[in-house]
Amino acid sequence: MNTISPLIIGTAGHIDHGKTSLIKALTGIDTDRLKEEKERGISIDLGFAYLDLLDGAKAGIVDVPGHERFIRNMLAGATGFDLVLFVVAADDGIMPQTREHLDIIHLLGISKGVFVITKIDLAGEKQINKITADIRELVKNTSLKDSPILQVSSVTGFGIDKLKNIINDEAQRIVLKPEGGFFRLPVDRSFSIKGFGTVVTGTVASGGVKKNDKVVIISKKDEIFKEVKIRGIQSHFNEATTVTVGQRAAVNLSGIPYTDVRRGDVLAAADLNMAGNFVDVCFEFLPVGTDLKHALKPIKNCSTFKLHHMTDETIAQVFFSGIKEAAQGVKVYGQIKLKAPMVMMRGDRFILRDSSVNATIGGGKVLLPYSKKRRSIDAELYKILDSHDLSKILISILSDRNTLGIDRHKARLMLNLSGNKCEELIASCNGKGEEIVQIVEELILKDKINNIAQHTVNTINKYHADNPADVGIDETSLLQIQSKSVDRNIFQSILNDLIKSGRIAKKGNVLYLPSHKAEAKGIEKEIEDALISMFSDKGYEPIKPEEILQRHSYKKEDIKKVFQLLIKRGIVIKIAEDGYISKDKLDECKDRLVGWIADKGKIKAAEFRDLLGCGRKFAIELLEYFDKEKITLRSGDYRVLRKKV
Repeated sequence: MNTISPLIIGTAGHIDHGKTSLIKALTGIDTDRLKEEKERGISIDLGFAYLDLLDGAKAGIVDVPGHERFIRNMLAGATGFDLVLFVVAADDGIMPQTREHLDIIHLLGISKGVFVITKIDLAGEKQINKITADIRELVKNTSLKDSPILQVSSVTGFGIDKLKNIINDEAQRIVLKPEGGFFRLPVDRSFSIKGFGTVVTGTVASGGVKKNDKVVIISKKDEIFKEVKIRGIQSHFNEATTVTVGQRAAVNLSGIPYTDVRRGDVLAAADLNMAGNFVDVCFEFLPVGTDLKHALKPIKNCSTFKLHHMTDETIAQVFFSGIKEAAQGVKVYGQIKLKAPMVMMRGDRFILRDSSVNATIGGGKVLLPYSKKRRSIDAELYKILDSHDLSKILISILSDRNTLGIDRHKARLMLNLSGNKCEELIASCNGKGEEIVQIVEELILKDKINNIAQHTVNTINKYHADNPADVGIDETSLLQIQSKSVDRNIFQSILNDLIKSGRIAKKGNVLYLPSHKAEAKGIEKEIEDALISMFSDKGYEPIKPEEILQRHSYKKEDIKKVFQLLIKRGIVIKIAEDGYISKDKLDECKDRLVGWIADKGKIKAAEFRDLLGCGRKFAIELLEYFDKEKITLRSGDYRVLRKKV
């Protein structure tokens, strides 16, 4: 079986300059598949072919239409080109779409190409020499400035073998794209084959996929992530078990009709579960040419354009870093806001077109997808994002003062990393002195965690200073305070570590510093002493809250507060709904009860009542309390001791 080359060859050039004829001469395949294309003799939509290379591999070919009206189709096919065959007809020379296609190729960062002067059988040597000079002048400041220029005739076959040799040489020098990250295949066609069902085609933009994998169709129009299964894979009509980044593929899907998949949709990894609206980018705007059909003006901040990305398009608003307008021919940093979310990834290229003048005005490179709306755009941050140091990029994202941390999965999406590569990146950051900790699924800088921990200790310490009679702050109250700025689950984890380390102590639902000793002062101390004395005088009889309020001359609000603090500190114990007793008296009740049962084996409620000298109702309530505390166990009319007291 022939192998699949990662080389994708694309065409570019003005209408009727011989792109489709050139591909047929190279491969024997007519890429005009539509009835209308054959009737009119022009390419309307994308055409596909393959070329057998000398090493036995097959390189994919995408033939794009050259007419201005079909520029969106050209843009849908141009993403993913490794090598472009830029066609200029000898009888026509450089034309408007020659220029716009060159602009697009340049903005997409495609640097390998061959300028093919076609139809040389229709022009003389002088004309061909002039066109050659025009091409060299046209490309001198573009990504294709070093490209060879070759003369061919698709009719006579002149130059075709030489072109094949150049393509084969280029295939040997191709730099493979990184295979990691999330699988994405931007759909350029969707159709049905009898006996197989839905088939989608495209060039793999990142990652890889295998037969029988579960993937998702991300539909912008329907805003859905529909799970489907890969039944089979073909590349250039050969069966394949896997395809990876840079390869053309036809993928047979189950679980979805072909009519539900459209150009612009993305076949993606099952865990690529979101699309983004805000993207940090590096813009590049085209310089003004003297022979353009329109005059390009400086691009104003907050302007809106049509954005093309892979096979998709939407409306985008541009925001610049530190400038009110961007001049042509310069690169600037900034952000785009997409009207419809896209699955952009770091390193992706995009094109901007101005619909009012029907022209390409610029484009750019994605630095950080899945970003957030930025009130101010930091130029230093963008310099880091535009670097190749992923460690610095991750640290800069996590250092954002307005963000505690980043969900680990979102960090993977931002940097287009596999799970293993993400782990390696975190380890690399930690090795450089910037410790990253994962709490729940959140990646957070250790320094930020330390700040939260210290703030928590300070909050509890302040509570002690403001409430000296209170043993500590309720955990629920502290969580409510901190959850305003910190995710509840993350804060709970930090709090647990503080307790484990001994910096904070916990009893029941109360948190306090180990050094704190609850001690009432001033008027609270007077009320506390009065209440404790009242409970002591009452003996083994319960006290109701209303009795406390009626028998003292202090303000009711102050009495209620101190009474609740005594309960919280465990000095006063609630036995029944309306019955309270001091902890000292309760301990005496327990000692008498345990002593009686240890001596006699069991006790009745009446006997316990007589033992304490209290009312029968309260004696029963006390016994039920001790049952709940697992001190006693009811057996008929008696109470016996549990095995452990």
